[in-house]
Amino acid sequence: MKIKIAERLRPFSLVPGASCVIPGSCFVIEAFPTLLRIAGREWKLPLTGPVTGFTLQQDLEKNCIYIFGKAKEGYFRLRVEASDSGFEIISEKGPVKSGRIDVEVPFISKPVFERLSLGNHKSQDWDQVQRRCDLKEVLPVLFCLGQKIPLISPQTLTGTAKLLGWTEDRKVLTGAIEAFFKAAFRNLLVPRLMDDQHQGFVAEEEAKGNPFFLLQEGAKRVRALFFKQEERRLAFLPNLPIPFDSGRMLGLQAPGVGEIDIEWSKKTLRRVIIRASAPGEVLFILQNEIKTFRVGKKKRLKRDEPLLLEAGKTYHLDRFQK
Repeated sequence: MKIKIAERLRPFSLVPGASCVIPGSCFVIEAFPTLLRIAGREWKLPLTGPVTGFTLQQDLEKNCIYIFGKAKEGYFRLRVEASDSGFEIISEKGPVKSGRIDVEVPFISKPVFERLSLGNHKSQDWDQVQRRCDLKEVLPVLFCLGQKIPLISPQTLTGTAKLLGWTEDRKVLTGAIEAFFKAAFRNLLVPRLMDDQHQGFVAEEEAKGNPFFLLQEGAKRVRALFFKQEERRLAFLPNLPIPFDSGRMLGLQAPGVGEIDIEWSKKTLRRVIIRASAPGEVLFILQNEIKTFRVGKKKRLKRDEPLLLEAGKTYHLDRFQK
């Protein structure tokens, strides 16, 4: 039986002037009803206001941006995509013509990504998400977006990056992540090293570096809450924050082992699926209360017993019991 996630990541804003990261790049788009700003360039839209239903949507499933609404000239819908040679502005409907912005763009094309769900089914209106500050809504998007930017070299943690030093104390971990979200990002997870809203989460000092490192490193820290690997030792839910009592992660890439899906509920691991790509034994680091688990329909192992994998086979682990 497969583990699936129904939620699709398409955060959006209804506010003129909203901005977001263009998937695949370290560039930001700022969208107004009659103007787009990308990579220091302006792209004017031949529209007459008032524009109703104006929306900027970041589609992390299709790796693109949508801008749409209804002007006096009629309904319009634009799609913006990144490539290594610039940005395509594609008119899917309406009076706006297609075009492109030519600029050298460090670009990553990664249609497959590890996916996280924490059971959220609310609208992804990001202006409301920011007000609610519910990490069940925030972390799946942050985790995904951090995988969809070009690789950034490690750098000194200055400014809001200092908030990445998340503690492993579960009682204060949630607050630490919330502070990072509020201080290190604006609009639809546009990273910033300086908190220009002066919220007091971090000392106001000069900060240098690439702000997109916040996305990349933030995604790594989110992943480590739910899964860690040390060679052939796999740790499931090693530092589960208190609010995340249920959730799923799909497509976890474990080098030298294979691809892994996990599911948990009531703060306890329930199912693990391993699609092995290499042979050999693996050892599982499980929650303290788990003593045994089932492999397939007949085999049962103790928590400290290794499992021998064969390349090309799929292993179903369940019935994690105290």
